[in-house]
Amino acid sequence: MKIETKYKIEEAASDDPKRYAINGVHVANVDGSAKAVATNGRILAMVPVEIEEGDKVDVNVKREAFTAARKVGKALKNPAALIELNGRATVKEPGGDRSFDYIEDRFPNFLQVLPKAAEKTVKITLDIKLLTKLWKALGGEAMKTDGITLTIGCDKDGADIYRPVEVKTLGGVGYGIIMQMRTE
Repeated sequence: MKIETKYKIEEAASDDPKRYAINGVHVANVDGSAKAVATNGRILAMVPVEIEEGDKVDVNVKREAFTAARKVGKALKNPAALIELNGRATVKEPGGDRSFDYIEDRFPNFLQVLPKAAEKTVKITLDIKLLTKLWKALGGEAMKTDGITLTIGCDKDGADIYRPVEVKTLGGVGYGIIMQMRTE
């Protein structure tokens, strides 16, 4: 299986030992194309992969295999990392092959949480560095809070929205604004 080294899909996997089935990355066919899927129960990430001849799908791969493969790919200045999926997840490292057992627990049915096509949507693109600066400015880092609340106003008539987004830290009293946004 090939996965681009820019992806850190394992970051979305759970690290809760009680949730062993989602401690790794699931490799599956989704709508005719291969994907790597990871969830911690609160977020889900899905990225494209290429299945090579002999690779198995519908397997749960330990997160360490993805980390090891990405490091090898980057060290070789290769934009893609390779993991063989043939009974075990095997990464070819310069010093020899490194193998990882699959996670034997059944990965949850992630397809049921994928959103269905909506009649009308609003797309929001946020600059994560800018949002982090705002979170720090509102005291999020000092309060050791992990989140923010975004409030987006909508017009009743369904007209395009050109409004600022209100931002508050979880449990905080600071107030911020992300300036005018555009929707598609």
